[in-house]
Amino acid sequence: MRKAVLALVAAAALGAAAAPALSAQTGRAQHQLLDRIVAVVGDHVILLSEIDEEINTRQSEGLQVPEDSASFATLRRTVLEALIDDEVLYQRARRDTTITVTDAEVQTAVDQQFRDVRARFGTDIEFRTQLAAAGMGTVEEYRRRLADQQRRAEYQRRFVDKLRTDGKLRGGAVSEADVRQAFESAAGNLQRRPPTLTFKQVVVTPHPSAAERDAARTLAESVLVEVRHGADFATMARRHSDDPGSREQGGDLNWFRRGVMTREFEDVAFRLRPGQISDLVETPFGYHIIQVERVQPGEVKARHILFTPAISDSELAAAHRTADTISARLRGGASVDSLYGLYADTSEPRQLGPVDRSQLPAPYVAAFEGATIGEVVGPFAMNPETPARSRFVVATITDVQAERPYTLDEARETIRTGLQQNHAIRELYRTLRRQTYVEIRL
Repeated sequence: MRKAVLALVAAAALGAAAAPALSAQTGRAQHQLLDRIVAVVGDHVILLSEIDEEINTRQSEGLQVPEDSASFATLRRTVLEALIDDEVLYQRARRDTTITVTDAEVQTAVDQQFRDVRARFGTDIEFRTQLAAAGMGTVEEYRRRLADQQRRAEYQRRFVDKLRTDGKLRGGAVSEADVRQAFESAAGNLQRRPPTLTFKQVVVTPHPSAAERDAARTLAESVLVEVRHGADFATMARRHSDDPGSREQGGDLNWFRRGVMTREFEDVAFRLRPGQISDLVETPFGYHIIQVERVQPGEVKARHILFTPAISDSELAAAHRTADTISARLRGGASVDSLYGLYADTSEPRQLGPVDRSQLPAPYVAAFEGATIGEVVGPFAMNPETPARSRFVVATITDVQAERPYTLDEARETIRTGLQQNHAIRELYRTLRRQTYVEIRL
């Protein structure tokens, strides 16, 4: 919902750079023969060809390019203003010595973008031909363009995040009339509200024996000694970690903010200095060794090695019996809230929703197919193929909503937040322009 609404209240685009569209140049941009400087921003120049490249990209994404010269000139000026805003923000972010973006980070993002775009074409010849037709040059030139866009976007994102964290990026007052006007203006283009479910659940997690916990801790302590004596952390993560999501990446968790990991994990990770290795950290997942690589305001980049105690077949069976008992008691009229307190893995939420059905994990989607309000579902297994991470879920459906348009009440706070963010970003651009030499020659 947030994405759909913010997109329609003209939220400033400060996220990761999108891959340049691959479509042949059309319209007036195709006939631009003479290039020239149209603006100077600090020590950077903006060329007329850059405006027309941006128009071409927007056209490939659905922009209707006007045919008459006056309207096209107005569009060029609008695009130029956006390019100037982008440049002043990037220059200011680059001057902030607390913000760095490494080549490795950029390359990882570029590799993913490149793979996504390349997958749209059947053969290398087709891909290269379309690159040339779109004015993107060779594959190597296209990758350099992606890298430049990604680096700029990441500097901008981190700078804006820092301002927001420091309380220096605040939106202005937004009235109810402003919210209503934005909603009415966007109503015809809003994505429909997806089919949703609201439910309460009790998640039962098998408990390892004391012997299994001791074995996991003993292994974790021996690996901790090795990494503290110089063993490569990434290599040890690939060899020992029980986290399938990060093991092959050498335990790399990338950048994260508070609220993403478990509290016990974050309390340690946000206290560590770059390069420092933690003591063992115990969480509901097992024992972790954490190494923080870099720190930015409000976020850290870290690796970890996870040691999860083994779960035996008898422990799995015991958890399943408990889930069966919960299901029977719910069908007999017991409340989810009381059973949650007695049996649940409290690291899992008691209530969820309304949530988009398509965004639920696959076992939930399968179990909730055709479910109605008041129905008790389960127990069903999560991660049955991985005993150490298996859980059993019993849920009661409390609300079911079909696909429909969003109401103003549902969209109000998201629209209000979007308008406040827009105001804050516009004010930031105005401030940065006053602090930067800007000369427009268009």
